[in-house]
Order: sequence, then C-alpha cells, then structure tokens
Amino acid sequence: MICIHHIHRCKFSGSIGLDLTPAMIEQARKKNLKNSTFVVGDCENLPFEADSFDAIICSMSFHHYPDSQAFFNSVKRCLRPGGRLILRDVTSDSRVIRWVVNHIEIPLANKIGHGDVVMATRETVFDCAERAGLKVERFEIRKGMRLHAVIRK
Repeated sequence: MICIHHIHRCKFSGSIGLDLTPAMIEQARKKNLKNSTFVVGDCENLPFEADSFDAIICSMSFHHYPDSQAFFNSVKRCLRPGGRLILRDVTSDSRVIRWVVNHIEIPLANKIGHGDVVMATRETVFDCAERAGLKVERFEIRKGMRLHAVIRK
C-alpha cells in the first residue's frame, strides 16, 4: 500500500492509502484513521490528477511492482513541483544476497501466495528516477537491508 499526503501551506489536510487489492483496503478502513481515505488502485498508473500531492510514501511494496519505471513515471505525474517520494523497501548492495532473494526466496514465497517480483537495486532506483525526471536527494541502505530514499520532483 502507498500513502499519499495532501499538505497545504504547511498544514496537513489528509492522506490517501492506495492498494491493488480490495481486501487490503478493507483492512485499512477498519483502522478508522482520521483524515484518511483508502482506494483500490494501481501504483504503476496512479488514479489521480497531475500535480495532486506534496508527498507520496511507498513503504515495503516496491518489490511487488512488475514495472518499476511505470511507478516512477506515475509518481512524477502526481507529485506537485518540489514534491517528494519517500521510498522504503528491502535491498542490499550484496550481489549474493540479491541473487538468493531473487532466485530462491521470492519464487518460493510466490508458491504460497506472495506477490513479490524482485529486490530492487540501488541502480534501479537511480535509473528509474532519472528516466522519470526525478532527482534522488538521499539514498541509504540501513541496517536490516532497508532501503530508504528521498526523491524529489
């Protein structure tokens, strides 16, 4: 699920949670969060107008997207000028770890119903951002193989 925030003149005005599966949207709605709306939609083709959001947060779902570039292109369209994508996911600079995850762990997980596609690399994030016309301001691989990136329109 991604979370998209509306911020007007430094005042938070609400967020939208988006997921491809209706079951996940129903789980989110049960939390009764204030100033939040939840919609079914595709992250690779965000169902929102251009220049709609100040921030888009994608946390632990990027590895589910078959077309990383389509996601970045859609984010660029939906962010306002100066808006930010906060991207959090799992990654590693180790080729061995990425190989094990992409060729053993993900295929096994998908046999029991997971929808994982690929562990993204540092290069994937930088290349997709550049092709979409976005700028990576910060990229870190934190403890526990956690990717943290701040990307600006």
